[in-house]
Amino acid sequence: MSSHWVIFTYFPWGHLRPESNLTVSLARRFPDIIISCIVDADFASKSLAEMKRNTALAHDETVLTRIRLIPLGRAHARLATEGTAQHAAFDPRVVSATSPADEGKLRVAFDAMMAERPFEDDEGKTWEPIRKPNLMISDLLTGAICPTLKETYGLPLYLWWTADGHGCRTYGPREKGGRAPGYLEECEAIEADPDMSMGRSFQEIAQHVWARSTETKDDIIRIKGLPPIYQWEDLPQKTWFPGVYDLVASGYPLLQLSDGVLLPTLVEVEKEGLEGVMDWYHGKVLCAGPQLPAECFCSRGSNPHMAAIEVQFQYPGLFKLPNRQKDMDPCIGFLDEALEHYDMHSAIYICFGSLFFPNARHVQILLRRILALEKPMPFILAAAAPTAIMSEEFVKEIQESGRGLIVTWAPQQAILAHPALAAIVSHCGGGGTFESLSQGVPVIGWPFVWDQPPHALWMSEVLDTGFELLQVRDGPVRGKAYRGAPNGTEIIGTDAAIAEEMDRVLRDLLSEEGKRKRANAIKVKQLIWEAHLPGGQVEQHLGALKKFVTGIN
Repeated sequence: MSSHWVIFTYFPWGHLRPESNLTVSLARRFPDIIISCIVDADFASKSLAEMKRNTALAHDETVLTRIRLIPLGRAHARLATEGTAQHAAFDPRVVSATSPADEGKLRVAFDAMMAERPFEDDEGKTWEPIRKPNLMISDLLTGAICPTLKETYGLPLYLWWTADGHGCRTYGPREKGGRAPGYLEECEAIEADPDMSMGRSFQEIAQHVWARSTETKDDIIRIKGLPPIYQWEDLPQKTWFPGVYDLVASGYPLLQLSDGVLLPTLVEVEKEGLEGVMDWYHGKVLCAGPQLPAECFCSRGSNPHMAAIEVQFQYPGLFKLPNRQKDMDPCIGFLDEALEHYDMHSAIYICFGSLFFPNARHVQILLRRILALEKPMPFILAAAAPTAIMSEEFVKEIQESGRGLIVTWAPQQAILAHPALAAIVSHCGGGGTFESLSQGVPVIGWPFVWDQPPHALWMSEVLDTGFELLQVRDGPVRGKAYRGAPNGTEIIGTDAAIAEEMDRVLRDLLSEEGKRKRANAIKVKQLIWEAHLPGGQVEQHLGALKKFVTGIN
């Protein structure tokens, strides 16, 4: 009889896309399991489309017959009702990734699975009973329900984490770079003391404590495998999401209850970072590698067909700039023209994911510095986030230049594999980080929060596969950067300083330094491709889950 695993996903595309591919990878790796994949009801069609893309490219669509895609809950609809800007100002204690109502739905469905009785999803479909689950895999952000389920049923629980090993250190002890221990208590203590709170809202307190905690005595964070940083470098932008608080409030106890973590990284790529996790984490650490379709790990990754079948992702109900419609995806056509006119590695791709976007004035400075280059460097800006608002005048200026393309969605995996691409400017989320490394593309980091600053530091200072912009920092604590000089780098933050740094980074990208970083990125790409071969590290690490195939916990 088949074993039954349940996977709880989270809706942002940087989470849902790799989790959809992970579901396919596990079903493909273990032909004797059935997977119930729980997906936000508003994004179930996107998850299914990504799974179909993966299996179609590998010509093994029958894998989908063992995946039950179950739409339950509407986290995005709840968060979007108040608007993104207002959401950032909410008391983080009342903003959770999974609402009590959605938790109730998940509990009802899971209880039904364990009792082997039917249940109904949010689209009205009735799911008939199969064998009761014997393994849970959850995104850290939707795992609030899992402690109760684990306590009730005693099932093993593995967590999918979108970051590298360095990003996991958030939950480790303070002396190993952790931020979670004592964070909630410090926020509450400040709120309770009028002399300390000084009239600030709890949201403001939570943001400031993340940037500068009294628990970090010398202001320096030391993470195994990374150079030291000042603690305010963990929040280099003023952009704040209440979900950071929830990641500690629910994520910290969840990790302590878990039996293992699945990471999109590789031992060969960050040995020290993973050792740093194993220094304090009690569970199993499995490196699943970047979760992408197999076509992304070969030389056929960029072509019109690959671009055409990438799943378009936008949040529903939000105003977007119109994409130009052509027979070919406009981004791939744009890069083809760049390749023809300016040669290989001549274009730049700018994307901050589906949730983040920097100060619009700073983005305009970047685009104008690119336009000012003596040798033209065509660029694509994917303005996908709800906060990605550019003035009509500036958009018109870019369009009339003939050297820039602004879209609301871009086939990122096909773009990263295109020979015309020189680099990506990225917030360094897990998706962009590992997709870029998988194609050997240098990254210009512009991180915001959580796992993004360690990713940017790792690529720019350890792997030596990219750069990081420092002068764009406008976070709540305007301290200097630890790196860059014997006494650190002062963050001036003026438009002139930002433009000067951007000019230098663009110049370095096109110099011998840029060639060295690309060569290093290609070495990492090769390690990733080899790890995904039969018998490679990814297969070996996922093989550790074989003990759950029999149904014996």
